[in-house]
Amino acid sequence: MVLLSEVFGISAHVDSQSYVDRGGLDATFTRALNADKHVAVHGGSKQGKSWLRTKRLPDSSSLLVQCTPASSAASLLQEALGRLGVNATLTMSKTRDIGGTLDFSAAAELGKILAKLKVDGSLGGSVSTSTTTELAPIGRTAADLLWVSTTIAASKKRLVLEDFHYLSEDVQRELAFLFKAMGEYGLFVVVVVVGVWPQDHMLSYFNGDLDGRIEDIKLTWADIELASVLSQGATALNIEFDKILSDEIVREASGSVGLLQRLAEQVCIAESIFATVPGRRRHVAAGASYLLARSAVAAQMQGRFQTFADNFVRGMRRLPEGLEVYRHLLQASTDATDPELTDGLDSAILLQRILVQSGGEAIRASDLTQALDRIDKLQVKIGVNPLVLTYSRPNRSLFLADRSFLFFRRHGASNWPWSEGEPEIFNDLYVSQPLDMDFGPEAAPTS
Repeated sequence: MVLLSEVFGISAHVDSQSYVDRGGLDATFTRALNADKHVAVHGGSKQGKSWLRTKRLPDSSSLLVQCTPASSAASLLQEALGRLGVNATLTMSKTRDIGGTLDFSAAAELGKILAKLKVDGSLGGSVSTSTTTELAPIGRTAADLLWVSTTIAASKKRLVLEDFHYLSEDVQRELAFLFKAMGEYGLFVVVVVVGVWPQDHMLSYFNGDLDGRIEDIKLTWADIELASVLSQGATALNIEFDKILSDEIVREASGSVGLLQRLAEQVCIAESIFATVPGRRRHVAAGASYLLARSAVAAQMQGRFQTFADNFVRGMRRLPEGLEVYRHLLQASTDATDPELTDGLDSAILLQRILVQSGGEAIRASDLTQALDRIDKLQVKIGVNPLVLTYSRPNRSLFLADRSFLFFRRHGASNWPWSEGEPEIFNDLYVSQPLDMDFGPEAAPTS
């Protein structure tokens, strides 16, 4: 017997009965790992990035490091080494030189492996094979990244940087330059980017030397692939979705496999299907159950998107620049068509639409550009996770990072702040101090 929870719904497990390897991505990901390349996995929220990575690169073979807005290149490498039991103190200069110390006293076996690899002191350090390993000082040239890279590579674990998009652009750029040297030292990184990078080859954009050294995997779902998820899951439950119902679920999913999973789960709940149906295959048709499912999913989204809109408009007023631009930006985004949001809304067109809004005529192009450049960071700062909107500077376009927003604005009980006139500032983000955009260690998100 197969349980509904093992088939449909949002789950962290990679053994779902409805898992579909669309377009041979599993094999593509595996080939990239075996070809000794860096791998960048990117796509919108709930599109199966973690499923793909975990299915082909299990946790036992991974060295997972979570990126935050407060992370630096040095702190991420230091944390990765710490997970191996290597006590590291790293610094990076403006010229991207790595300095610091490595202490292998808690990772003696790893120290022995490095010794066998004959990583000697010629580049600034040495590794003892005893259990009382002393500090191995890292030298003063860019090549001394060799110590860090060889240590991680010797563990036989693949370094995974999760939520790479939360890093500042400066840190992303720094890492893009370090990745080239890491690859030459035998360390290849898996970068997982959630909700951003609608365009391919962002790391190559930061560092052209990475061209050809990175396998760029963008996760998107065609309607026929989403239909396969429904069909495969239905077979596991011994049910069959009516074609009209299947087509409607796929259409409402708007290319989001996560949303499709939620809708299918709620249809089954409304039909009292909680496990494999015994006997003859059961036929599930479009009707009242689907309407109940659609309402249930929209209600579940209510808190997320309403809070996002309220905090985005009201909370952003804490910024010192006067921030009406954010209200107009969000209003124009909400009024945009589905294709504009998924394919990208050009900033020039966005400005034109803002200028014809009531009160929007005072917004300057420079105001909008500054707001768009900060939109990812601002959402993180006010606790929007995953991101809803994201800005691509190379494309100069605003994109929707979470496609479930399209479903919510069609079926949710939205009450947008600008529909109420001048909003009263009452939420907990509004305090006397302006919103601090400096992501120092003390300002890092707790989640």
